[in-house]
Amino acid sequence: MATNTTKLGLIKPDLTDVVDVGNLNDNADDIDAAVGFAIVTSGTRPGSPWSGQVIYETDTGLSLVWDGSAWQPAGGGAGGGVTVSSTAPVSPSAGDLWWDSDDGEMYLYYDDGTSSQWVAAAGPSVAVQSTAPTGYEGQLWLDDTDGSMYVYYTDPGGGASSWIGAVSRSGGILQVVSTTKTDTFTMSSSTFADITGLSASITPRSTSSKIYVSASVVAQQDVGVNNGFLRLALDGTAIAVGDSAGSRVPVTAPIDGSATDVVPSSHSLSFLDSPSSTSALTYKVQIANNNSGSVFVNRADSDTDSSARGRYVSTITLMEIAG
Repeated sequence: MATNTTKLGLIKPDLTDVVDVGNLNDNADDIDAAVGFAIVTSGTRPGSPWSGQVIYETDTGLSLVWDGSAWQPAGGGAGGGVTVSSTAPVSPSAGDLWWDSDDGEMYLYYDDGTSSQWVAAAGPSVAVQSTAPTGYEGQLWLDDTDGSMYVYYTDPGGGASSWIGAVSRSGGILQVVSTTKTDTFTMSSSTFADITGLSASITPRSTSSKIYVSASVVAQQDVGVNNGFLRLALDGTAIAVGDSAGSRVPVTAPIDGSATDVVPSSHSLSFLDSPSSTSALTYKVQIANNNSGSVFVNRADSDTDSSARGRYVSTITLMEIAG
């Protein structure tokens, strides 16, 4: 009784069978069709491949060989073929290469004796993101929230692998925001009010950041009146003020008195704030006059049109400092 070969299914007549020329012709056609690569697509791979069968996929450009359990690059592991795909190949072997068609990077499947993973074939890559990647030995990670650089390190003494700081931006300036006020402002109230146009907003990149607030305010109070005050505020809440003490007013700085009505003074206010926030923050300079009369910004008490009087500039600057 005739049987069939395991790979090509060729007809093998029994020794007692009468040879059928048609069977011989069919066998010849099957052998001819099996010579070289089977030309298929990724969706029409052979359903019952044999170990060692080689195919070429027209849609992926891959040459693959069946290893008995899965299709592998025809070159095999340890320097085998290159898989060109946007996703990593399944069931890879040590030494396989993968070209990520999305980012144009080449990766090598590597077994370090403990675990296997895809590593950048061109050397350790730099991951630029806000959270730490999974990591492999020598990989670099740039934290895009504060500019710090880390390297993935395995303790040779048997300790756990971890990200360790390579370059820290702690203390570095991450961003600067500034506002300049060139017009004037006058008020006559004992209730603190925002100086119009003398505020600045900033959105910290990290909750560990600090905000350095620096303001320069040209101001004067009515001559003979010594109760003008300045203070810093964050979103309407006073910051950088003195302690409460009876009826005394907690402020950041006084407005200097002057013996003449034509010479205002420049006042410097500064504070290092720790807002612990990544939301937009608005810092302001506020002013009050706790006595009769008025206080003035960017102008003198007496503001008659004369070359003896001046127009001045006040500023507020915010600097985010990496924590």
